[in-house]
Amino acid sequence: MPGLDALRGIAVLAVVAYHGLHWWLPPAKSFSPAVQFVSSLTTPGWQGVYLFFTLSGFLITGILLESRTHANYWKNFYVRRALRILPLYVVLLLLLRFYSHLNWFYLLLCLLYLANFAAWLPGEHYGPLWTLAVEEQFYLVWPLLARFLRLRTLALICLGSIVVSPLLRYLSASGVLPLGDSSSATWLVTDNLAAGALLAILLRTPAATLPRVRALAFATGLLGMALLAAGARLHLLSRSTPGGAAFSPEPAVFLSSALLLLSLEFGGRPLVFRITQPLRFFGYISYGLYLLHLLGFKVFQDLFVDFHQVPAELTLGPLLLRFVSVLGATTVVCLLSRRYFEEYFLRLKDRLVPYVPVAVEASRASSQPG
Repeated sequence: MPGLDALRGIAVLAVVAYHGLHWWLPPAKSFSPAVQFVSSLTTPGWQGVYLFFTLSGFLITGILLESRTHANYWKNFYVRRALRILPLYVVLLLLLRFYSHLNWFYLLLCLLYLANFAAWLPGEHYGPLWTLAVEEQFYLVWPLLARFLRLRTLALICLGSIVVSPLLRYLSASGVLPLGDSSSATWLVTDNLAAGALLAILLRTPAATLPRVRALAFATGLLGMALLAAGARLHLLSRSTPGGAAFSPEPAVFLSSALLLLSLEFGGRPLVFRITQPLRFFGYISYGLYLLHLLGFKVFQDLFVDFHQVPAELTLGPLLLRFVSVLGATTVVCLLSRRYFEEYFLRLKDRLVPYVPVAVEASRASSQPG
């Protein structure tokens, strides 16, 4: 599904642009108008995280549904997930400890995939880790439900999450019902995961004809754009207010769903395939780039900023130079990591616990003589 690789590329570049051009600006006494413009332009980049969630919900649910009657269902899923996620993740935690000197207890929580509940800890935190915590907690619950519940029940759970999550975020952010951080507590940010899972379920039903899927893509995209326009007009795209905390992820729920459906239909077509090659490249290294890019900005700052006087005004040239330098260097590191480190564990994954969908397994069994 090459279109999904392109979506991964879009998601990771949006997050890197948000962090590099808005969230972590170099120290300066003031910022030029051009810097302020670019910073405001990349502000929505944080919603790339929600595109990742939608992709994850879609792909993981598809894997679970295709293998849920397999004898080694649990072993296959969790061993494959561990071999994909843990190696580079552990390397990152070691780098954060010995280079950034992050607190041991915080890193222990990260190792247990509880980083999204560590906001109360003093000291520096590492932003990207909360999303991995959310996904791993999702992996603890969703395989159990996918194993035993009917598709109809799973779809209703997904719909319930999409409807209830904004309400719970509002109640939590307003203090009426404290449920944790409205932007990172797992039970408050499941709507995008649920949207991806719902699409995986719907596409496995007889009702998912091509005309209906196209109509669904059009309807969800239109609704997402309408919500985005309404949110901008009503100042609800910032998470700084209870209304914004509840509403701001909602456009991404529908826009990500539309993009996913469109990528499935058009992503493999020759022209689209050629045009999206750069995005698919970044999709190929997206896991490493997502984990390491903030560390890249810190290394750049340690190497260069500390040796220079803080400028009176930050102009666009130095900001773009930093961004391109960090993106380029981190891309090289992530490419080497994917080819010569992560690929070893991916090959090991396919040897130890090969993924064989039930339909393929049944076809093989029926072709055996006797």
